Amino acid sequence: MARVLIFCLSLLLCSCAGSSRSLTTAESPVVLPSGPLYIVPFETVMVPDEVSAGLFDLFVDRLNDRGGPQGMEFIILKPGLARIDAEWLATRTYLTGDIFAYIEEVGSSMTDIKARSRVRLYRPGSSAAVLQLTFPTEVFYQNDYSSLAIERRKLAEKIALTLADRFLAAITVAGND
Repeated sequence: MARVLIFCLSLLLCSCAGSSRSLTTAESPVVLPSGPLYIVPFETVMVPDEVSAGLFDLFVDRLNDRGGPQGMEFIILKPGLARIDAEWLATRTYLTGDIFAYIEEVGSSMTDIKARSRVRLYRPGSSAAVLQLTFPTEVFYQNDYSSLAIERRKLAEKIALTLADRFLAAITVAGND
């Protein structure tokens, strides 16, 4: 009986070891190696320019503002994943992100905007994300008091700042403990 229990526990531990996880600040943080964290510009699918245009820059600015004083260094990989050498990237710690499931429901008096966003952290030598944070968000407003352009920019700001803050809360840098 003890062997069966140990075998089941071993299977459970092995299956969880390589899986992505969504962390909350209550769980132990992911430890990053010292050195730069490379950031790939976010992928967006059918997301208006008013949302996607400044979102990535605001995300990186927030990381620099909050992570810089802790000794974190962020380097943007401007070409994007498609143009980066896969072998080179596999030896680096890097972060990807995307914005997806974007929906606008515009009515005669109210508008509802929904989106999902996600960041994934990869360590050297791993093809599976060691951390994945997902952020669903929604903006609901009365058309008489705001405009679609304004609310899109607010949504972009909310996504950028929330993802950056949650990411920084979920990590720590080796040697900064």
